[in-house]
Amino acid sequence: MAPNLLMFVDRHDNLSIAQDPTRMPAEILAQIFLSCLPPKPISSHQPNTNIPPMNLCHICPYWRNVALGTPRLWNSLYHVCYASADVEDKDIFRYGLRPIDIEFLRWWAANIGPHPPTLRLEISSSSLAAPRPDLSQRDAAESNHKFILDLLASAERLALGQLLCKIFTANTYKLISPNLQSLLIINDNELDGFNYSLTDLLRGHWHPVQVYERLYIETLLIGSNFGSQLPWAPLTHVCINLKTLISFWIRFLKNLPNLECGQFRLRLFDDDPPLFSGIILPRLRQLSISCESKFVNKIFQGLTFPTLTGFRLYTDTFPVSGFNGLLRSTPALTEFHCGVQKPGRVASPRVDPLSTIIPDLKFLVIELSNSKFLNSEWRENFLNSPWLNLRSENNRIQTVLFYWDRMVDQQILDIIEAHLAELQINGVEFRVDWKGKVATIFDNKPYKSKDFMHWDEDMGFYMEHTTKG
Repeated sequence: MAPNLLMFVDRHDNLSIAQDPTRMPAEILAQIFLSCLPPKPISSHQPNTNIPPMNLCHICPYWRNVALGTPRLWNSLYHVCYASADVEDKDIFRYGLRPIDIEFLRWWAANIGPHPPTLRLEISSSSLAAPRPDLSQRDAAESNHKFILDLLASAERLALGQLLCKIFTANTYKLISPNLQSLLIINDNELDGFNYSLTDLLRGHWHPVQVYERLYIETLLIGSNFGSQLPWAPLTHVCINLKTLISFWIRFLKNLPNLECGQFRLRLFDDDPPLFSGIILPRLRQLSISCESKFVNKIFQGLTFPTLTGFRLYTDTFPVSGFNGLLRSTPALTEFHCGVQKPGRVASPRVDPLSTIIPDLKFLVIELSNSKFLNSEWRENFLNSPWLNLRSENNRIQTVLFYWDRMVDQQILDIIEAHLAELQINGVEFRVDWKGKVATIFDNKPYKSKDFMHWDEDMGFYMEHTTKG
């Protein structure tokens, strides 16, 4: 509770206030209301009178007036509009939406106040009868159209549903969005279903070309000229499911010089890429990548991330030699999460020790999804491998966490913990967890669409997490 709230509670009779909530000063009540908001408001569809802020308007007139007079309560909105499938895309905002949706959005927008909002707006096609355009209602229709575009343009953080993206790319709408910092594009189909022009959407509908910093795209197909057509350079946070060639992937990263946090689920295709070199991403701090093991030694070709401290890699097996080639691009790494689907061959003595590649590594997470990893022989060989080199005086790894992405019987975990304790490697703490037991801070998709307001916090790196806590 905020200090001023504590001071108020200390100075007043709590019981009498509870009996008569109208005795509580409006500014104190407003702060209490703000503390009741969902931590991730755009995951909660509105209108919903069971959760704040709307339920606060149904207690008494005094609470309603305080709630409606507190603009920050209304600063985030997730709403789904229903539109007639018979209305042309260009007229959706004029005639296609239900009047009740327009009325609700106008009511909510009136409560927002001067602060740029966070908006997640989706349109769902329905069997509603298409209204016939009425000349007498033309002014009202144009007013609705302008209102929707102005509302979207006012956002600081904007999430567009799939049908809304399609409507934008099929028309010539221009949004002047001076406050836009984060853009999220939701596409529910698989990669092969990404059938509208993202270039048109990102470049053609903000005027001038919008300089936003955070971009989340659920699916994306990159072609040969894609990277040069869009304003990637200002982006600091990017989350994309990506389908492309190896060479296009590297060119794509080259176009992100200001990237700080990134999550990429890669579906790559081999080609004969040119020899890249000298590509530096100087600000990158946190990175999560999912790809097939056969591409592990290629995805960072010619790249260097001098400030990257947290790296998460998900692949199908343990290609240790590939890991070393990859990790040479991350000299400052302090935390490495490795998620693998099946155990591979433990490294031979000819493989360079990890400490010579990333000397400052302190926290190692091995996420496991196969029951074969429960085998004590594989685990012991891995921990005693010359690649980890945990018994060396050069070792700086302080914690090794084995993390299963499914439920594991507690008795089995106890046996594993006992076995790890018997290894007696001085200075190294061994931990065992599974996904349902701990908060899911280790996740091959740490960013979700509902999380894009909190990307730094939701990347889930242990050392970042504990530092902030």
